[in-house]
Amino acid sequence: MFSGLVVLGPLLVALGLAGGAAALAVHRRVPAASLPLPVAGARRRGEVWTGLAALAGGGTAAAFLAGAWRLHEERLVVTLPLAAATAYALVALAAEATWPRPLTRVRSARLLARSVRDGASPGLLRCAVAAGALLAAVCLLGAALGAEDGRSVEWSSPDGLATWSAGTFPGAALTAPVCALGLLAAVVTAAVLHLVPVRPSVPAADEATDAALRRVAAHRVLRTSTAAATLTLAGLLLLAGVSATGLGGDYQLAAGDLRTSAPPWGWRALAGVALWSSPAVALAGLATLFWPAPGLRRERASAGAA
Repeated sequence: MFSGLVVLGPLLVALGLAGGAAALAVHRRVPAASLPLPVAGARRRGEVWTGLAALAGGGTAAAFLAGAWRLHEERLVVTLPLAAATAYALVALAAEATWPRPLTRVRSARLLARSVRDGASPGLLRCAVAAGALLAAVCLLGAALGAEDGRSVEWSSPDGLATWSAGTFPGAALTAPVCALGLLAAVVTAAVLHLVPVRPSVPAADEATDAALRRVAAHRVLRTSTAAATLTLAGLLLLAGVSATGLGGDYQLAAGDLRTSAPPWGWRALAGVALWSSPAVALAGLATLFWPAPGLRRERASAGAA
């Protein structure tokens, strides 16, 4: 029953958020007829590449799930969000690297100083940095507290006569691939965010419209990587909380006496925080994944078409 809720709950939340985000996007969408042809083409190109990136991310996630089911390898499950986000970011990087340049002989350019902060939302950037820092901290702490096998956690009684082990715990065996994929996803995402500001401007688009198109491209890749880091963090917290709360208990001495040993209060409190905060962190990750991108405004589109 509990395992079914663990799987079904996030799926229902994700479907609800996806439906709400799709409805909001349709409501805000400016009709292509209201846009200049180059602007409509640029938006269409971005949407096609976004679809390809989503297919790459979904295909990677499906491959990791199939591998985890066949090999019974929890590392494939733990690294699934970051692997999917990396695949998404790689396709987005290809989209920005192949952004078409003007073909006319006579060209003009606006001399504007653009930076990553101009394209990406400041709030989303802060969320990305916070998610990455928390994920790194949990990985380091899990590697330090985990047992030698890197997949479990142990607690021994003060007299050394009894030892309890619980898993799966985010030790070094699980957190090492998470750190590697997290670093790769961060590097590719940063590369996309640096390409977006320097790509050629869209012909017939005013400064505000061109900036809006750049914000959409930056937002899509940044929210995907941020959501992946947040969902991975939620998974590690859940594993750590479940494992750490199961340590300790009663044990019997050779003389027949019964003793009880358990980790200190601070350990149990930390395990409880990790366990009960994981659903909220997962919900935050799903909300970030479907955070609507800022689109073109209708008044700007009307002005551009005029």
